[in-house]
This record gives sequence, C-alpha cells and structure tokens, in this order.
Amino acid sequence: MKPDTPHHNSRTICGVLALGALSLFSSISAYAANDIIVTRPHSMSSNMSSSMYIGASLGNAMYNEANDSSAALGIFGGFHINEALAVDFGWANLGEASEGADKTKVNVLQVALLGKMHASTDFSLFGKVGLARWKYELNSSSLSGSDDDINVYFGIGADYHISGRSAVRFGADFYNIKPTISNTTLTKENISLFSIGYIFRL
Repeated sequence: MKPDTPHHNSRTICGVLALGALSLFSSISAYAANDIIVTRPHSMSSNMSSSMYIGASLGNAMYNEANDSSAALGIFGGFHINEALAVDFGWANLGEASEGADKTKVNVLQVALLGKMHASTDFSLFGKVGLARWKYELNSSSLSGSDDDINVYFGIGADYHISGRSAVRFGADFYNIKPTISNTTLTKENISLFSIGYIFRL
C-alpha cells in the first residue's frame, strides 16, 4: 500500500469536516423545529362571521360650551376588513347638560373607519374618523326646539383582549355640534365622550 500523499490527506480532512458540519446542522434544525413556538396577537379568523363584533359602553360626556358633563351610554358594532382596518357603527346617548335654566340633550348615530395597531399580544391601539348624525334638543325659558345634522367626528382608544372573543374597550370620541333652533344659530358645542365598553366577537 502506498503512503497517503498530502493532496489525499487534505481531501480526507475536508470530507470529515463536511460530515461533521452536516451532522451539527441537522441537530440544530431538529432542535429548532421541536422547541421554537411562534406567537401572534389575538386576531379574528379568516371567515366573515368571526370578523364581526358587537358591544356596549358607559361613559361621561363633557360639554365645553355648557360647562357641564353627563353620564352617557352607547351600543356599537362593526366588522373587520382585515386585522388593521374595521368599519365601526354606533349609537350613543350623550345625556343631558344644564347651564342655568337651559337644558340640552344630544344623541348621535355614527359610522367610522377604524384603524388598529397591535401594541402587544393582548393590547391594541386604535384611531377612527367618520360621520356622526346628531340630534340636539334644547329646553329653556327663552328658546326651545331641536335640530339635527351630520358632522365629521373622530376618536381614539385601546382594546384589551381578555379572551379569544371578548375585549374591554377604552375610548374617547369628539364631536362638534352647531345647532339652529327657531332660525337662531347657537354657539358651537364641543362634546368629548370618554367611555369604557365590552366587545364580543360573533
């Protein structure tokens, strides 16, 4: 038998190293496949039924011009276009504000486009902009009546997911109302609604 030449020895060493590297790579791949778990935020499934939601809220409506506040309540619902966008519908009773002998009541019916950003697995932030059809009722000693119109409104908030189908919503909605009663245009009323609600995905 002829002794190994330097060229033959180098090929043998390269082969051993290649086999060792292949064995190490196979071990790492098997370990990763068994032990790495991919997580993601709660999200609706791809079918339309689970992308729909309903909810109810309680809050406090602050009337800037009347310098008063009132308890408020609302119901809402909508559907997700995808995980980042939703169409949101709602109705809210903004309570009654008093300024001396004047008493004001406001209801709103609204629709908005809602954009959502996931901050963590269970927590997401959102902003929305839409149209609100408001009804304004005034009862005072000098002027009484009602008016309604449609204005742009916007809101911000956060959802905290407590289960796969349920979440708690913290929201702030902002309305600008300028009613006309008996041909008299009143001072614009800015109303800020701060609320907490419950969401259930259907």
